[in-house]
Amino acid sequence: MKGDTQGEPVAVEPGRRYLTLLFADLSQSSELAESMETEHYAAVLAALRKIYQDAIPRHGGMVVRVQGDGLLALFGYPQTREDDGRGAVGAALEIHQRVSELRAELPELPEGRVLCLHTGIHSGLVLLRGGDMELGRFELLGPVPNVASRLSDAAGPHEILVSDETLGPASRFFVTGPPQLLRVKGRAAPLLVYRVDARASLAESFAAKLSRASTAFIGRQAELGGLERALDDAVARRTRLVAIAGPPGMGKTRLVEHFLGRAVQRGCTVLRGYCDGQLGAEPLQPFRHMLQSLAGQAPPNSPDAFGALFARLAEPQPLLLFVDDWQWADDASHQVLAALRQRSESRLLIVLSTRQSAGAQAPDAADQTITLAPLSDAEATLAIAARLPGADPFVVDEICRHASGNPLFLEELCHSVARADGGRRPGRVQGGAGWLNRLVESRVQHLSPPQIEMVRVASVIGNVVPAWLLEQLTGQRADGPLQRGLAEQDFIFPGERAGTLRFKHGITRDIIYESVGLHLRQDLHLRIALALQQHAASAAPDEALEALALHFDAGGDAVQAARYAELAGDKALAASALDRARALYRVALAALDRQPPGADVALRWVAVVQRLGRVCVFDPVRSELALYERAVELAQRFGDAAAVGRARHWLGYISYGLGDALAAIDHGERALAEAQAAHDEKLVVQVVAALGEAHSAAAHYGRALHLLDQAIAVKRLYRSGLHLNVGLAFSLVCRAYLLGDQGHFVQAHASFDEATSCIAGVTHEIGATVHGWRSAVLLWQGRWDEARAAAEESARIAQATRSLTQLSIARAMSAYADWMLTRRPEFLQTIVEVTAWLEPRESGLFRSLNHGWLAAGLSAAGRSSEARRHAARALRRGRQRDLLGVAMSYRALASQAAAQCPCSQRPPSPQRVQRYLGLAMKAARMRDSAHEIAVTQLCAAEIAWRLNQAAQARALLDEAAGAFMQMQMAWHLEQAAQLRQQLDSAAQTCSA
Repeated sequence: MKGDTQGEPVAVEPGRRYLTLLFADLSQSSELAESMETEHYAAVLAALRKIYQDAIPRHGGMVVRVQGDGLLALFGYPQTREDDGRGAVGAALEIHQRVSELRAELPELPEGRVLCLHTGIHSGLVLLRGGDMELGRFELLGPVPNVASRLSDAAGPHEILVSDETLGPASRFFVTGPPQLLRVKGRAAPLLVYRVDARASLAESFAAKLSRASTAFIGRQAELGGLERALDDAVARRTRLVAIAGPPGMGKTRLVEHFLGRAVQRGCTVLRGYCDGQLGAEPLQPFRHMLQSLAGQAPPNSPDAFGALFARLAEPQPLLLFVDDWQWADDASHQVLAALRQRSESRLLIVLSTRQSAGAQAPDAADQTITLAPLSDAEATLAIAARLPGADPFVVDEICRHASGNPLFLEELCHSVARADGGRRPGRVQGGAGWLNRLVESRVQHLSPPQIEMVRVASVIGNVVPAWLLEQLTGQRADGPLQRGLAEQDFIFPGERAGTLRFKHGITRDIIYESVGLHLRQDLHLRIALALQQHAASAAPDEALEALALHFDAGGDAVQAARYAELAGDKALAASALDRARALYRVALAALDRQPPGADVALRWVAVVQRLGRVCVFDPVRSELALYERAVELAQRFGDAAAVGRARHWLGYISYGLGDALAAIDHGERALAEAQAAHDEKLVVQVVAALGEAHSAAAHYGRALHLLDQAIAVKRLYRSGLHLNVGLAFSLVCRAYLLGDQGHFVQAHASFDEATSCIAGVTHEIGATVHGWRSAVLLWQGRWDEARAAAEESARIAQATRSLTQLSIARAMSAYADWMLTRRPEFLQTIVEVTAWLEPRESGLFRSLNHGWLAAGLSAAGRSSEARRHAARALRRGRQRDLLGVAMSYRALASQAAAQCPCSQRPPSPQRVQRYLGLAMKAARMRDSAHEIAVTQLCAAEIAWRLNQAAQARALLDEAAGAFMQMQMAWHLEQAAQLRQQLDSAAQTCSA
């Protein structure tokens, strides 16, 4: 059957549009058709089409096609409106209601049969083209039509399913069922959807709006003070009008709701209303809302009568009138407000929330316009912490950068991060639900055509826009009236650097960029790249490398993209900007993959992977392991023995960085044989050093020490004081922590000192490793304050070099030192949070330490079940030869087994105690760890004392104290001395 359309197909310029799509079908239509005569069923279809074609335009939509009983409608063309999602849901409710009432008009319907629809609504970016008789008025391409159709299929009879991306904050206007995650075919992530049941009442709408604004009230103390002073005036019979102004999402609702709560506490009556930007909004809407809360109050017949009514209501106690979204107020509402202003001696405070900017005319001659500025960085960080507790700092930084202090954008980006990958933290923030895209695009469409062109070209250039480049591409002055108008509309402002512009909000730039058509975007990227290339030839060429790489890549020039991405990646790596280097090397690899295959391209790909390895060994991600495996395959196919050995060396090194010590050893031994066969002495030294590090991680200390000493001796011969010596520093660090674990603390700190001298005065990622492992050794020695200071220096360098792995390790060490000094539980929580940062990366290098610390700390804090859970995780890591936290975990389990359970009166279990202590001692000896052996003896002595085994406790204590004294473990020696005092005191009491 051909599809019916409303009107003829129209000529449409193909382009990307942010649309809301509505699919509706008649439920059980096949069964209905079979039960009716064909002519009667045709009458049903005709009635449906009439309802569709009448209701959809009334809510701002267009019927794309009607096929049989099915409807496809779109909202957002020819102009995108921020309330398109709300309009689509309103239309769905109307057509559902009207279809359910068709029984009276269709006597031919079978007895007892009531017609009903099932509907799906979804929003997003759609490629819109002109249609035909088959497609309807438009052709709609992209995933959005498929998702909307699937939602319709998933809806039951009488049901309207709408995605959260479509409604967003507009969900407050409707009564909805509980949110549900729906798996949609063709979409990787599940979709959050709601069942819409009805329109919400005024009270429900306000309650839902406040609930949606769930980020905590932060800052805004000066603005709150201004509102309080206005209320003081109103209480003193001086009518006041205050406008809260700011662009969408600036936190007007949060501020006002917080203030209204305080006003109620002061004895004020609060009446609320809102103005509606939708088609067909009734006159005097906000004031009619207020009357709804006054039972039996008939609407006054004039603005003056409204003024008299509210003045009378303000007599018994102060009256506060709040109107939201005043920018959409109708003329009659403005007249009522003017009448209220004439009541200058009433106990009346009027608060308006409006999007008008500070530069615009104040609403109706307000006494005061409070313009909300963006949140500060500190306030934004607090707001993010309220939404994403435990988020890693690099994700927090990226959210702050994209949102630029806009609370709405902050909240949506936090939602985006929380939804991504089941709540695991992604490395890159992406925002822009359908409702937010519509909000931004609707603001863009209110600009003049030259401004639209300028802002879209700027979005392709990037967040920071060189003024000369924008002028060259648009022919418009970057400091002219067009740009000033864009600044007034909160789009583009002068940048921090002279000669640049920047987007006010990164998320705004991203949404506008996505709306630019693919072919136009590619052409712009190439034009930008060529302009930058020409400009760089006469300026500083190195400054434009990254921009050239990204623009050539997006413009489709794989050869130039690979060239510049390699150069930019090398520059970023030299500057220790690990996140930028990683991203740029990945761009280079992808660009090389798009070039014609051959030996030269393959070996160049392998070389880029190896430079990427210099990043990944400090900040590994398991998903990248496949790159190194492919590099070995390509080297075997196109390279010589040395190339194969080098590729395998990096595969082993990344395995080491991921915590797969046994795999690293296997790859390293094979790489060593290949390097020796190729007589590549430089590679041999590199592999020997990496093998030593891998054997250290596997606690093969004898083999590790031999290999590390061998590598260190060669590297010392070639050491120059003129440059950074990363390789020597890394080998020295591994040797230092190995010696520290064996209890040779003096030698360990000497190695740390030498490693530090290799990087003196330089902020490099190896510095985070040096100070981090020094902190670990100081923790083993019980030097808590010094350990914390070393960990804080490691964290500083990790933050500067953007290494999340090293930052996580450093923060955990610092927190454990603080826990040992203070026993405050928040430090244990810090270890939990920073350990979770790395879970999406599946990096396990020395993760047993974190779980061992948590097992010990949580056990000491009486949180037994949590302690056992972390002990189990440490023991699982131990099966991978990550043994650093194993002995600590067994000691925690032994201490728990020795304690009596108060809830069940379960007695201590000597058998389990001895088993766990034996396993702790076995793990310590497997590492040849003198300090762990001594600490385990101290733990065994404490438990023996608790179990009334004084002689055994004394013997164990003697051994432990002697070892502590020899290793200069002063804190542990003091603990042993305190236990000895308890033993001696008990013995004296018994003898007396």
